[in-house]
Amino acid sequence: MKDVLHIEVPSFPATVEQAVNRSYRNRPVVVSSGSGGRAIVLSASGEARHEGINRGMFLRQALKLEHRLIIVDSNPELYQRAMDAITTRLSQYSPYVEPLCYGQVAIDMTGTTRLLGRIKDSAYRMHKDIRDAYHLTSSIGISVNKLVSSVAARYIRQYAELFDVLPGNERTFLEPLELKMLPGVGQTTDRVLLEELNLQTIGMLAAVPIDKLVLVIGKSALVLHQQALGVDNSPVLPPEQRLEIKAEYTFGEDTNDDHLIAGVVYYLLEGGCTRLRQQNQKSNSIRVFCRYSDSKVATRTIRLPEPTHAEYLMYYHTQKIFEQLFERRTRIRYLSIGFEKLTQSAHQTSLFSQVINPDAARHSALHQVMDDLREKHGYDVLRFGLTQAVELEVRTPSNP
Repeated sequence: MKDVLHIEVPSFPATVEQAVNRSYRNRPVVVSSGSGGRAIVLSASGEARHEGINRGMFLRQALKLEHRLIIVDSNPELYQRAMDAITTRLSQYSPYVEPLCYGQVAIDMTGTTRLLGRIKDSAYRMHKDIRDAYHLTSSIGISVNKLVSSVAARYIRQYAELFDVLPGNERTFLEPLELKMLPGVGQTTDRVLLEELNLQTIGMLAAVPIDKLVLVIGKSALVLHQQALGVDNSPVLPPEQRLEIKAEYTFGEDTNDDHLIAGVVYYLLEGGCTRLRQQNQKSNSIRVFCRYSDSKVATRTIRLPEPTHAEYLMYYHTQKIFEQLFERRTRIRYLSIGFEKLTQSAHQTSLFSQVINPDAARHSALHQVMDDLREKHGYDVLRFGLTQAVELEVRTPSNP
């Protein structure tokens, strides 16, 4: 029987900003995607949420609700440093610490009771440790697996700092909760389940025969049904690499202009790849995040045949994925591209390298010249025609 903890710091970016800046504490703070008319709230502190401000809201709407609002530009590097510090501190309790996303960490505490005492006591010490060291308040869920402990941490954060789901009570705990509490239920799936099967709770989902569920939501039905039963066999593993580079863009006006969107995609890839080359790194995993004008979101991860820092190769592999993201024809408000699983750039090319473009060496030389020119004279000194449609007045934090 495993003992798995899920530690969550709600509204992590905004909370980190409050921890770093004393003057922000106990005041409404939001982290924003920019300052233009289409800027949105990326994270809202507890004080801001109390005023009705939530993630995804237009910044101008948030200002109408609270004129004293403190607006901070997104600082991914700061949030990553905070996550690294928390992960390092928690590693003294167990070697199996897995950062899941900003503000969320899973810890496998199995077999530590003889050395550290009861699991609940260790959890309270972690809560106090994070609060005292970083001025961050966390909620902690305890269970036999990652899924149930994560739901427990979300459930308890409004009431207390810790919730322990005793072994064997996973399904009993989950049954009365709303479907949205289940990590496996996204916006689209949630809507289908509610409309087609009239489901409202996780328990109602668990009671649906699996064959009927397959007819409604397809191949993901088995996994979703297992999650509704509280079954999760995924291990807690330290990550091989963390997301280190991110490029993002908020459109001046929501758009479904294919030419403009393609230009922005290449613009973001170009900015990220420039930073990769500056740091002598490559990536073979790209995470794409898209927010539409109706506030719906979509995320895709693209795996490349081998690590690269060449934007033309990344663009080649990502075109089909972007076509899928944009096939809704709903206007797009915000795009971000994250470069994951970074590796040091090797000087020697692999003997079996899957080079798509036979002129790869010339492309590499071209990018080197462009990087040098832009470093001396700025980004706009030389650009590809594909990116001419990009509106450069929109804030893009990771521009080269």
